[in-house]
Amino acid sequence: MYPLQKENGLELIKDNVKDANTSRIYGFILYTDSDPYVKKVLRDDDFWDALDEKSGPNWPIFAVRPITKEKPGIKALSNPKMIGFMVPESERKTSNETILKNFGLSSAKDLPCFVAFMWDDNDKLQSISVPIRGNNIDDCFDSIREIVVLITEAEKKVLPEYKRNVELFHIVADELKALQTRYTIKSIGRITKKFYDFFSSFI
Repeated sequence: MYPLQKENGLELIKDNVKDANTSRIYGFILYTDSDPYVKKVLRDDDFWDALDEKSGPNWPIFAVRPITKEKPGIKALSNPKMIGFMVPESERKTSNETILKNFGLSSAKDLPCFVAFMWDDNDKLQSISVPIRGNNIDDCFDSIREIVVLITEAEKKVLPEYKRNVELFHIVADELKALQTRYTIKSIGRITKKFYDFFSSFI
């Protein structure tokens, strides 16, 4: 069981992974109740297994996994590589605000997102977030999978003896920034096309 306490959610993760024989990079999926497609992805065991297959054994992904209303409280994932925890309703707001602050996110408006993070040599938390996109469950899953695959491929490029170095996070961060840039270019392209289609209708 991995209960998320009000002030030590990330400390719990830190204690769990600090001695693990894995790469020094971790992922966290953050969302709110207003993100139903992310919730559906996380609730589906087949989606979990597919993401776990992509991330492999070297770097863990954490998430607040939805549970059924018939079983309130705390529940851990059966998969040891991906830890899930459900915050009781009375604690959820405080806990989420603490995690958002730790990851440098201003508010829940930044969600849903995937956060890649690590603790550097000075024990300072380093993180970078990428929005999770999609207006249906399949597109949402594809968005998460794209991020997971990108991090996995970046991690594979690093020699085993360097996988716990801070440079690994820098490599992953650069890849995620490039992905964000591609997202922005695609969005601008779609907006431009809509304007073109609109104005062309008057010609």
